[in-house]
Amino acid sequence: MSMDKSRTPNEEALDFVSKFNENYFHSVTYYLSSFIKDGFLKDLFEKNPSVPKDKAQILIERFGDSANPTNFAAQAQATNIQPTTLSLIFSIALYSASRSWDDFSTQYYCKFGDTGDDDDDDDRNLRILMIT
Repeated sequence: MSMDKSRTPNEEALDFVSKFNENYFHSVTYYLSSFIKDGFLKDLFEKNPSVPKDKAQILIERFGDSANPTNFAAQAQATNIQPTTLSLIFSIALYSASRSWDDFSTQYYCKFGDTGDDDDDDDRNLRILMIT
């Protein structure tokens, strides 16, 4: 991928970001595979009727209250997909993407440090207007 770097003040940072895609996809793959490795999906889809499992509770315990299948009732009705399934798909995708972003931002800050405050007066003026 060729990028015009003439307007970029920190070419090293731009190179880091443009080359991070491989690490990002390795990170996403790692987090997605963790649901298989740690037995989460097996527990969720266990078919043993002698040990009934509350799938909603399993999702909530793993991902928090936002994964409660009742939060997906409207989408489930519109898509004809079970709320538990929608919750699972959404929660796994969000978890993997956010953890991968955390990995990226951590590595970026370790390499380049904090980029400092934004000195843009327009942003400061906007914040003042929002407060008043």
